[in-house]
Amino acid sequence: MSNSGKKKIISGLDVMKFLMAFLIVDIHVHGSLITPPILREHVIQPIEGLAVPLFFVISSFLFFRKARYVDCLSGLVLHFVKRLAILYLFWCVVWSPIIYIQKEYFHPISAWAPLNLIRDFFFGSMFDASWFLGALLVGVPLVALLMRCVREWIGILVCLIAYLFATSSNILPDNFLVVNEWYKQYVGIDGMWLSFPSGLLWIAIGYVMANKKVIVWMERARNGWAWMAALLFFVLSLAIPVLPGILCVASLFVAAYTWQLPEHPQLYRRFRTYSILFYVIHDCFKKIPKQLFGWENGPVLFVVTIAFCFLASEFIMRMKEVKGFGWLRYAY
Repeated sequence: MSNSGKKKIISGLDVMKFLMAFLIVDIHVHGSLITPPILREHVIQPIEGLAVPLFFVISSFLFFRKARYVDCLSGLVLHFVKRLAILYLFWCVVWSPIIYIQKEYFHPISAWAPLNLIRDFFFGSMFDASWFLGALLVGVPLVALLMRCVREWIGILVCLIAYLFATSSNILPDNFLVVNEWYKQYVGIDGMWLSFPSGLLWIAIGYVMANKKVIVWMERARNGWAWMAALLFFVLSLAIPVLPGILCVASLFVAAYTWQLPEHPQLYRRFRTYSILFYVIHDCFKKIPKQLFGWENGPVLFVVTIAFCFLASEFIMRMKEVKGFGWLRYAY
């Protein structure tokens, strides 16, 4: 495929992440409260449930499409972890006042506070919604190591079991619930659902999609069929648990990958940056009108939060080009 073709394919992933960023904002701000409850429960919320898995799949695919074919995998993994950790730390510093207010172990501060911070950084969340970053920091190296140590299908099976255990712990027998309670107490305070175990499957799918043979197949696939498959599996997922939802996410990834868009590389790069900044900005920005004006979740707060995200993103991207503000590149 030509270079221009590859740009179009990557652009599809950038646009998909940008669209998913809006859904993630709505998950936390509930702008969809204006819609009828039946529509919100059976359509909007299931669609929003696809956003974070797609973020995992796209992020891991972009890493593994090169990493799975190098001899010195550890070097690329360390580079990935370093870049992501810097981004995460940047926003931990920015939101440190909110982190200080929210973390109970600062009130009063204890000798265990530094260890609790490290625990939350990797296995929980430092600020609202940041668990995804910690899950990538832990999950990508784990999947990379797992896939090097065992056959690929075994690695996928292990990740699937971890995902099922993390996401279905509330319906498992009491003996299994003990494990999740232990995880909450000693590892991730929000449990396995909002920690790396629930992301392992999606990271593994990104690894599979990065296989050169799969990439060749995707480049030959018809985009319309991928969208239709995603719609079919989405409908099935409303009645059948687990498998249709997994196939829906995979089909959406293929649809985005094969999405032939007009040539506007600068616009799509901006979308890519928006998707990152919206994720790390939105949930803290929503607290400003809540604290100052007592606003509740809903469509007005959604619009205001999105506006804040756009303005802040543009400010960061433009100021990065100003002399003395190059350090803002670590924001995304």
